[in-house]
Amino acid sequence: MPVPQLPRNTYPQPPRVQLQPASTGEALARSRGLTERDMSLLSYLDRHRVLTAVQVTRLLFGSPHHARHRLTALYQRGVLARFRREVWPGSQPWRYTLGHVGATVHAAATETPLPKPSTVTEKVLRLAHSPHTEHLLGVNEFFTRLAGAARAREGYALAQWWPETITADACAGIVRPDGYGEYSDPHGTLGFFYEHDTGTETLDTLTDKITKYAELARAGIGKPVLFRLPSAVRERNLHEAITRRWPGRVPVPVATTAADHPAPNEPATDAIWLPAGQTRRRALTQLAARRGAPAHQYSVPRQAAA
Repeated sequence: MPVPQLPRNTYPQPPRVQLQPASTGEALARSRGLTERDMSLLSYLDRHRVLTAVQVTRLLFGSPHHARHRLTALYQRGVLARFRREVWPGSQPWRYTLGHVGATVHAAATETPLPKPSTVTEKVLRLAHSPHTEHLLGVNEFFTRLAGAARAREGYALAQWWPETITADACAGIVRPDGYGEYSDPHGTLGFFYEHDTGTETLDTLTDKITKYAELARAGIGKPVLFRLPSAVRERNLHEAITRRWPGRVPVPVATTAADHPAPNEPATDAIWLPAGQTRRRALTQLAARRGAPAHQYSVPRQAAA
């Protein structure tokens, strides 16, 4: 019997990893000429681990062409490493992270121990092969879109963007959000926890998370929780699940949006966020409690906000 031919893209393809090896001594020579913007990029990658060229453009550059040119130059010098999977047809965009030179320079600049080249190599390979990396890129996509909107408008700012590990530590392990942010525009400021849902967890798991956020609020740290869901159908199902569990008032402010929400779909400026228990969508800073309205007004510990 002939062996059936499977479509090409059903075979898992290992990621293509590009890493320029460098000793600690070589890192010094290759680091010459790094700009202030390059150092900002190293700081972003140290904290948030992986970014695409589009995400880097939103954070630091005025044009995608300039960003791609600089990222390529930094990769060739070993400042950055990059990886992607071959998909059919075509390829993924490159995912950039710290290379040997970048990790060494950032450690020196922040007065932390210099990493061994083998340690950097291991981190890059683990990141390239991890099934969690695409989820991480999804989280970073959300926050870089907020940052890009803030850079393009006067009076707007993404004042805080914490990754999962720092946020979890600040919350004493009660919850483990995908991130924490504080966004301001001329209408106000909103501090929030962010959950990037990909549809792999049950709705009961999501509502259990809300219960944990209520526990965190009772412990003194209460902020609205934003859920980004993969589809409008799942968003509707989550709201129904919330209503079933809490027929009255939800114990913490919760708002949702969906990846396939009709355009416009800018998370910072457009009215795409639907608060639980309401029917009208709001812009991001409109989710902040109105003056005199009952709300959870607590502060996240500030020591993690460096």
